[in-house]
Amino acid sequence: MKKIFHTIIFLLFCSMATKAQELICEVSVVAPDASKIKSDPKVFKTLENSIAEFMNNTKWTSENYTEFEKIECSIFIGIKTQSGNNYSGTITVISKRPVFNSSYNTTVLNIIDNDFSFGYKEFEAIEFAENQFVSILSHVLSFYAYTIIGMDNETFAKRGGDTYLQKAADIVNIVTPTDAKTYAGWKSYDKNKRNRYWLITNILNTRYDAFRDAQYIYYREGLDNFYTDPILARTKIKEALEKLAKVSQDDPNISIMQMWSETKSQETIDIYKKAEPIEKTAIVNILRKVDPVNADKYNVIAK
Repeated sequence: MKKIFHTIIFLLFCSMATKAQELICEVSVVAPDASKIKSDPKVFKTLENSIAEFMNNTKWTSENYTEFEKIECSIFIGIKTQSGNNYSGTITVISKRPVFNSSYNTTVLNIIDNDFSFGYKEFEAIEFAENQFVSILSHVLSFYAYTIIGMDNETFAKRGGDTYLQKAADIVNIVTPTDAKTYAGWKSYDKNKRNRYWLITNILNTRYDAFRDAQYIYYREGLDNFYTDPILARTKIKEALEKLAKVSQDDPNISIMQMWSETKSQETIDIYKKAEPIEKTAIVNILRKVDPVNADKYNVIAK
């Protein structure tokens, strides 16, 4: 009997392990200017815990993630205004992934979303249904959960994030014009051209396939080889940057390239500071094309 009991416990444990969730998400909710907020600060702590539970306990995919494979990410919400149970502010979403053969975690996404408004009552459950609009808060969080997973997969396999990036696009499409009038960030006609609509639309647009190609080359063929063969790694990263330069030259104001420069510019500077002089010159010229708005920033590589 005891043996059977242990067997049952073992099987339950294995069952739970195979259903392990995908994200390890840290959440912070703050109101920098308390004079504009009426809610008790404890409400934001409750919200913080609810969001963390929602992101970390929801099973977003049908895949089996081990503890090591879980994606580290963080969400920072800055509340600017309040009207009753409605809030507005910004949401910053950051995700990272480990670099092979090292203790270094590289940033994959760094998104600052200024079109964030939502309704929330303390202790209210955050619920999500994949094919329908339940609440703006769960909708925004789910959009970013799928975007995080999709872009992480893109760094490990070519077009590896297709399924989850499309799920993020589906979430955008579910938002009705009526809801879009109340909550910005979901439509092409919004004033902010760096909103959720344009982020996922640009990622999936075949016109910008070079952007997605560059993700795999930069991370899997580049960074993951850096600690065993730095020359090969820099060569592959250069190849990725050349693809990104083509995207930027095709559309200098495209939101995904602005996101890339904010996420990866300092890392690329650090990578090529130790390169040979000839290589440095070539990289600076490429990076100027990738990120023309901040072209002078890359001169530090050659010094």
